[in-house]
This record gives sequence, structure tokens and C-alpha cells, in this order.
Amino acid sequence: MDEFATTWLNYAADGSELAAGSKRKHREYLSHLSHAFFWKYPLTGITTEDINRWLADLDNFGGATPRKKTFQLLKSVYAKAVAEGAVPKSPVSMKAPAVPKSRQAQIPPATPEELQEIYANMPKTTRLSVWLGAILDLRIGEVVSLQVKDWNPKTQTLRVCHSADENGGLKATKTATSNTTQPVPPQLGKLLEEACDGKNPTDFIVTCSDGTHITPNRLRDHFNEAKINAGRPDLHFHTLRATSITAAVATGASLKDTMQWGRHADAQTSIERYQRASGTERMREIANGIEDTLMGHDPTLEELNEEITATKKRLAKLEAQRDALLRHQNR
Repeated sequence: MDEFATTWLNYAADGSELAAGSKRKHREYLSHLSHAFFWKYPLTGITTEDINRWLADLDNFGGATPRKKTFQLLKSVYAKAVAEGAVPKSPVSMKAPAVPKSRQAQIPPATPEELQEIYANMPKTTRLSVWLGAILDLRIGEVVSLQVKDWNPKTQTLRVCHSADENGGLKATKTATSNTTQPVPPQLGKLLEEACDGKNPTDFIVTCSDGTHITPNRLRDHFNEAKINAGRPDLHFHTLRATSITAAVATGASLKDTMQWGRHADAQTSIERYQRASGTERMREIANGIEDTLMGHDPTLEELNEEITATKKRLAKLEAQRDALLRHQNR
């Protein structure tokens, strides 16, 4: 095991070389695995019982997630061993250890009003990042790595092909599936066009106030300050990806659509995001529908007032849009 497992460290299941961050994580989990009592056993000499006994010893792990990831690494090592004929069958036949949901995964998505407030409270050169994260589902490292040449105004698309490395430079995206071209809707397209105006092709789209390249940590500072003003101190920039998925599901996106839009290398991540986005509200819709069918529903005074207020706001917005359009036509 100690000889075979280390050869697997730098490569994915398809034989492609892993990104630096993934290699670092693999080294971490391989270190956990190296403390297993069967580390120097022959590959063919390790049994399912050995692995169950190893998993039961929690002292060798730094928490639920490292425990699961180390197990998954071991499972992948044996999959490679089977594929290469080193062993006839993998002894890793049990399910992966369960991992409790992270606190970040339980943070409610941002509302449209909160996003507008965060956008308004961020510096002019970085506020575009809010919509790049919430609409296009981009990670913060991808946002700060976008260059003017990545934006195609003719096709209204944005090429996502880089992320930020540890030294503030560019590196490959987190996974191969993350490298893609995203369609850009009209309003965001106008904002991108404004952000790119007057810049060179290799200039960055989201920058510091002086136009220099901004790091993920610096951009995160801007976002964190603005989120407090919006009354959402619990938000993370990464929560914008969950916000994007939630909005996509609300428009009718299927699980397959969600997997493609989320650009997740692990399908399970998309499934969890999709289930979270569709589950709670869908169950509420069903419950309300059943109640209305069986009991009927007369609106309360509070509900009527809320509906009237919302309708007035909607009417005022439409009238403002109409007046702006008329002014533009009369110029």
C-alpha cells in the first residue's frame, strides 16, 4: 500500500494531472492514510474488516471531513489498483463515512434586495463581482482573474478559464468542468461593457480602485463590509453560488441544468444544492396548495395590505421604466 498509494497522488481518475490545490489536499489525506495499521500491508492482504476497523479509530483523523476524504482517497487508490490488475477486487465496499452539513451550507441565500444593497455599498471597481457571483455562479478566484479579452460583446458570453493562485497570479480553474463559457444576460452584459470600456485585452475586469489587480482576500474584504450594511453578516462570497442555484431552480431549472450551470466536478454537490434549493420552498408550495384545496383561503387584512404595497411598488417601478424609455425616445 505504501508504495502504490503514493504513485496515485498527483493524478485524477482519468489520468490528468491535478491542480496544485488538489495535490496539496491529497498529500494531507495521504498523510492520514499513512497512519493506518495496514499502510505497509500488501495490497491483496488488506481486507474489508481491516478497513472497517481502521475507520472506527477516529483518533487518526482531524474531523469528519478529513475522515471521509481519506476514505475516498483509499477507495480511489483501490479502483486504480483493480483497473491495473494489481488486485482482483477492492476491499473498500462500504459507504463513505457521513459528514454533517457545514455551517456555510446552511446559510440562507441572499435575496434580490440584499444583493442590490451589497452592490450599492461596494466600491465602483469591485461591485460587479456581486452579480458575477450571484448570476453567473462564479467563484471569487475566477472573478478576480477575469480579463477584458474573456468578455465577448458580440456573442454576449464570458469565458471562465482562470482562477487566482496563492501568489496573486493566474492558474487553471478549480476543475476541468469549471473551465467554460457562460452566457451573459442583457443587464449584466451592459455592466461588463462599462467595466471593460477603455481597458486593454489583458487588463482585469474587477480591480482595485487604482485599476491594479485585486486579490481574492481584498475583494472578500470589500464584500464583507458591504454585507454588514445590507444586514447579512452571515453571508460568504461563496454563498452567492448557492444564491445562483436557488434562483435557477426558481426559474424551472432541472437537476441536469443545475449540474451544468454549477460546473461541479462532483455530481453529489449539484444534487445537494438542487435539493436544498427546491426542497424547502417546494414543500411549502405543496402544503399551501393542499390547504387551499381542502380548507379554502380568505386573505387576511395583513395579507391584503402586503399585496397592495407590493403591487404599488411594482406599478411605480413600471411607471419609472416607462418614463425613462419615453425620455430616451424623445431625445
